[in-house]
Amino acid sequence: MTILDALKADHDDVKSLLGQILEADETTVRIRLFSEFKIKMTAHSHAEEKVLYRRMERTEAGRPEALEGAVEHKVVERLMSDLSRKRGKDSEAWTTGIRVLRKLVERHVEAEEEKFFAIARKAFDERTLDRMADEFAREKKRRGVGPTASRIAAV
Repeated sequence: MTILDALKADHDDVKSLLGQILEADETTVRIRLFSEFKIKMTAHSHAEEKVLYRRMERTEAGRPEALEGAVEHKVVERLMSDLSRKRGKDSEAWTTGIRVLRKLVERHVEAEEEKFFAIARKAFDERTLDRMADEFAREKKRRGVGPTASRIAAV
């Protein structure tokens, strides 16, 4: 498994969590799912920046994409922080914030998987991408998040 496979699995996981949050009727369920989303998203973003983005910044083709991706991560983190502080997780305003967060994440994921992954495949050989997957998993674990279900199935 390469880091790109691991990232894709994480992307699918966090998109699913956002959908579950929006579908949940009970406030306690929304809070639990949002907490899980925040933990996973934060660990993913920080590990991705450390393991992949830093290397991509050293390549001519990858630099602009890596810098943009890091800024997008900061925007998502800011919105997550704002939503965390809001009361009324069952309110229309909070739900709208989650919808906006989902749109931001989906746009980021789409751009990353279509363009950024292609650049990474050209910049790094398969063996390097495999090693980066291991480093990515260690970095996420350091932040308290284990591998996604699809990563476990692949091992």
